[in-house]
Amino acid sequence: MHHATNVFKNRYIDSVSLMSLAAKVKKQEGVFEVVIAMATDMNKAIISQVGLSNSEVEQTSVNDLIIAVIAISEERVNEAFEHIEKQLSGGSKSTSSSATEKVYTSIDDVLEDGLKPDVAIFSIPGQYVAREAMQALKEGMDVMIFSDNMSIEEEVKLKQYAFEHQRLVMGPDCGTAVLAGVSLCFANEVRRGDIGIVAASGTGSQEVMVQIDRLGGGITDAIGTGGRDLSLAVQGLMMREGLRRLSESDETKVIVCVSKPPAKEVREMMIQTLKGIAKPSVICFLGNKEITEDDGHLHYASSLSEAAYKAVRLSPSFKGTLPAFEPLRLETQSSGNQHFVGLYCGGTLCYEALDQLSPLGVIKSNLKHDEQSIHDISGQHHILLDLGEDEFTNGRPHPMIEPALRNNWIIKAAQTPSTRVLLLDFVLGYGAHPQAVEESLDALKEAFKLAAHRRFDVVAYVCATDKDKQGLHTSVSALESIGVHTAISNLEACKKVAYLMKEGT
Repeated sequence: MHHATNVFKNRYIDSVSLMSLAAKVKKQEGVFEVVIAMATDMNKAIISQVGLSNSEVEQTSVNDLIIAVIAISEERVNEAFEHIEKQLSGGSKSTSSSATEKVYTSIDDVLEDGLKPDVAIFSIPGQYVAREAMQALKEGMDVMIFSDNMSIEEEVKLKQYAFEHQRLVMGPDCGTAVLAGVSLCFANEVRRGDIGIVAASGTGSQEVMVQIDRLGGGITDAIGTGGRDLSLAVQGLMMREGLRRLSESDETKVIVCVSKPPAKEVREMMIQTLKGIAKPSVICFLGNKEITEDDGHLHYASSLSEAAYKAVRLSPSFKGTLPAFEPLRLETQSSGNQHFVGLYCGGTLCYEALDQLSPLGVIKSNLKHDEQSIHDISGQHHILLDLGEDEFTNGRPHPMIEPALRNNWIIKAAQTPSTRVLLLDFVLGYGAHPQAVEESLDALKEAFKLAAHRRFDVVAYVCATDKDKQGLHTSVSALESIGVHTAISNLEACKKVAYLMKEGT
């Protein structure tokens, strides 16, 4: 094997682009390992672990770019480097697009060119984003922060300023938004309508908008806040600003508020805020165990699907009919020596499954922060893993960007004798892999072969609409053709898991 490592001083490129490119190059014949990353301490540690570090790498700063390749021959190494350089320099763009596009390296550059954007999206190292985001806010822009690793103190400072000036700070670690019909980062292609969403969760927002679309409704906006917004420290500042905007929007007739359980004090604040808005609203705090009855124009939902259902039912523009909604009510049952394993790309979808499937027994998960926390497949308990969490994505693409990273986990689940049911999600749409389902078909076929001697089923939910570019029906058909049970919602996927578990006992 041959390898090479090059350093490019003061050349910043966002991590999403770099990880996506590295994953594609690694698939080329004769290439064994590819690292394309900014020189953060974490990335340098990864480069050292795979044996590609050198003295030049050790002297880099976070503004430097590192490219490292291991391949079967020196020629393949050089070819990989040439391909990477061409992609990073925009060599794959058409002449027409490169002639009209301009690259800006700072907010100052944008302003000096006489432009006045409405929204600034940041995907840069978290330790640097606060200053740039504050500048954008002071220039009258809303801000979407894809980056993570921002301190809570910086987040509070940004959001307090934004709240006082009626601006938005979506994030940090905000991956989904739809503003005025424009999808930002990870989002689905859904019809326009009169339902507005504010969500402290990315795939939670996607699931609600997808289910609204499937029921025949449509949305005005989907405003993300970032997962910490409803903490005691942040006090729901951007949730409140998002609700204010939707309440004043002439197009928005119904409001949906989505989050994992907020701090109790903040939960009451959100409820009182919604009660003060003279529009029908649906509130879905996943995992909330308090029994809540609808109160005037405020309606409660226990699942993402129910939130979408109630929103469409309340929509003045919806003229169709809906069957009665049936929540998932599972009986407590013993799993014996058989278990289900859920391998999720979407964190909120994983959390919803954790909540809905809890009657089936002890479920261990990396989303728990107690004695039930787990980060692997043990074979001793039900398991639900969010593979998009930091411990799985440090230095690697998110599985929504590169779903093949989940394939080894699929094989591991099938090889574990106690795995009775494997539960998967596939989140399609903008930002997601162009062939998310296809990337996993070979691994799923292998999983069925490995478990052919026992009862083993796979349940999959494809979070998408028929307008998403990856093709909802094509993706579902591909899964069903190899024996996968598919569901029309994450809630229904949980129902199918429960049924198969009971059938297997």
